[in-house]
Amino acid sequence: MGLRRIGDKPFPVPPEAKVIPLPGGNFETDGKMPAGWQAEKGRIVTAADAPEGKAYFQMEVVNGFGFHTPDITTKPGRPYFLSFWLKSPSEQWACITFSSNERLQSTSVNIPYIPGTGNKWKRAGIYFWLPVPSTSLKFHVMFRGQPELPGQYICLDDVQLRTASEAEMATAYEAERAHLPPYDVTPQPGDGQNLALSVAKWEGRAGIPGKPYVIWAIGSSWTESQRDGYGLIYAIRKNFPMAPAIEYHMHDGAGTPWDYAAGWVRQFVAADQPDLVFTYTPGTPEGLDALLTNVRKLTTADIIVPSIHFSPTAPMTPQDIEKGYVDWDKVREICKKHHAEFVEHRRNMAEYHKTTGLAPDDLLWDHTHQNQHGRIRVWDSITRHITHPNEFTYAPEALERRIAVNPPVATATEKVSLSGKWTVANGSVKSRQAGDRIMVHFTGNRIDLIGRKAPGGGTVNVFIDRVPADQAPAFFTDYIQAKPKVWPQVLGGQQGDHAPHAVTLGKNVVPQKWIITMTSDVGDYRIVGSVTGLDGEGNVAQPFLSKSGQIAIDPKLWRNNKVEKDGKTLYGTMTGDTFNFNVFRRATGKVEFQAGKPEPFSEPLVQNLPNTEHTLEIVTSGDGEVNIDGLYVFQPPEKD
Repeated sequence: MGLRRIGDKPFPVPPEAKVIPLPGGNFETDGKMPAGWQAEKGRIVTAADAPEGKAYFQMEVVNGFGFHTPDITTKPGRPYFLSFWLKSPSEQWACITFSSNERLQSTSVNIPYIPGTGNKWKRAGIYFWLPVPSTSLKFHVMFRGQPELPGQYICLDDVQLRTASEAEMATAYEAERAHLPPYDVTPQPGDGQNLALSVAKWEGRAGIPGKPYVIWAIGSSWTESQRDGYGLIYAIRKNFPMAPAIEYHMHDGAGTPWDYAAGWVRQFVAADQPDLVFTYTPGTPEGLDALLTNVRKLTTADIIVPSIHFSPTAPMTPQDIEKGYVDWDKVREICKKHHAEFVEHRRNMAEYHKTTGLAPDDLLWDHTHQNQHGRIRVWDSITRHITHPNEFTYAPEALERRIAVNPPVATATEKVSLSGKWTVANGSVKSRQAGDRIMVHFTGNRIDLIGRKAPGGGTVNVFIDRVPADQAPAFFTDYIQAKPKVWPQVLGGQQGDHAPHAVTLGKNVVPQKWIITMTSDVGDYRIVGSVTGLDGEGNVAQPFLSKSGQIAIDPKLWRNNKVEKDGKTLYGTMTGDTFNFNVFRRATGKVEFQAGKPEPFSEPLVQNLPNTEHTLEIVTSGDGEVNIDGLYVFQPPEKD
């Protein structure tokens, strides 16, 4: 029992569960592979020992062979249970991968193994959480790394997928932890003191009603090895039952240190306005300082930074505990400077290994990355900080606050005034007239409207700093998507590992698509905008500013731009490789209050403004009723 289940009969299906159709999952397909299923050297076998029906899938245990299901459409942000009949001579590598129609690739759940069953039919099942923004998944089994067993087979039958309840998922996670040695997750003095805004949101004292709590995990494959983030979701849900819906997003790169992940914050993470940024990776202290600075200047997100687990050969001496991978004393000081929550995972693990007698490799699946045991212990170390301490290092209202429109607020940072014929009642304001106006003076880089839609709802026009909001200089970029001309790259690694991890927007910015195309094997490129056209040529090892001044690229954020290896200078890019990204405006000039039925809503009016004083004007159009409950301001704690 646990996140992975093994039994002798089908598992019970709770009444509230929804079965997700998986055509061909019973393999009763007249000896043919079901449509959409892919397999190397696999076949459908008709035999009397089939656990369900008359046929099952069979594949020889030879390295490189594998199979996967077709894409299965699913709803993100909730738990699922995958089950199947299994007959196997040994454990084999398996995973569940997620995908979406967004530019960013989603993570996978590495099981990491399906069990050996002694060549007897057993029912196996796996609980997992489908992260946002994934909308589909595949189940993979592949033979790799294990001793080959020619002439022996792994067999599957009756593959099923269904939804699971959060209570069912929590029970499975608790059972998984129960298999492990005891581990104390009691908060220590000072734990959680840098999570004031998060705690306020988990307790319902802050945040926009209906807005999910958004977590962004960024870093190396160690960050990716924390998989679907369920251990953190579980801790928040258990300690703060009133917390809103939770979304867990993740992006990683091979060996990506803080130094490059800092660029991701500016490039695409900040645009999602996260509530929490989590990074489980090392790097240079300067790289961490840059990452935390970007988070603190662009967002109001809290930050969690744990120290890193041990390698198999780690001596775990005091010097190794405090200086392994990076000087953790320096990391503590940088986290303190930015009010980031530092998690003493390395110290915790040193004590855990000492008391249990376990070696570091017992918590790893490939001598480098966390296995299920190691993954849970990372979340356990963080769980100590998911608490309400006696005091915090900052006040949550210094970062985010709701602004009242009735009665109009007047504080040191915000002032609201009404003009026209607004009807006021119960903290809200309503209007059917044209030209009624709300004037707001606020400090921050984002402001949202909170209101109510209804049949017959009207519209309002929005102005920022005296100009229509849809003309405001408020821009974001998205993920820089790499498309290599030739694969594999000369330096190997993932495609995105050789892209610039961020660009900087300059002057005269025009929303459009940009494409960087490599013109040589020594780092030369040109950049073209879909509106601007050819806007300059540069080299990955040199600072770049486009001719129009719109795009700047720091060579420090272009990974593998110039590498000395075996006496040769190599580049991570090759002629014909392309890197594309979009620039878009994050402001709306008109808000609609029309809906088929009465319902509350919130909508960002403008994001990513300079973090200073601004003026917002909301003007009614007179084409229906407008109902405004309030406004919500975001003020990052650090400024340029």
